Amino acid sequence: MKLFNSEIIDLVNQYFSNNEEYVESILVASYGFNIQFLSFTIYCSERVFASIGGKTYEWEDAPTSAPWGLLGRQLAVKASLKGPSIFSITFTSGDSIDIETCENQYESVIFEFPPEDGALIMEIF
Repeated sequence: MKLFNSEIIDLVNQYFSNNEEYVESILVASYGFNIQFLSFTIYCSERVFASIGGKTYEWEDAPTSAPWGLLGRQLAVKASLKGPSIFSITFTSGDSIDIETCENQYESVIFEFPPEDGALIMEIF
């Protein structure tokens, strides 16, 4: 679809600013990687990189033996861009996760936020 922009960073950081936005669950599947926070979910179909406990891990289109569960219950502090195709989230522990998108005809990353006035709120990259 499209590359990341500063608007998605600002929106996600609004959720992180309440100091209560933690990882509720991580889903690692054959064709998807999902991160569910307390208030919103990120669906990924491109590569996901993580720094967990000082080690680097990668998910790309298949389950891995990486300790993704260690991100559970971690409190997110900040979202940032490492470039137009890399969305980064930092946690209070110092761990981080980088989500990749690419420009093509298919969705790479979908952010699903709480509905407003009965309408679904999504950002698609």
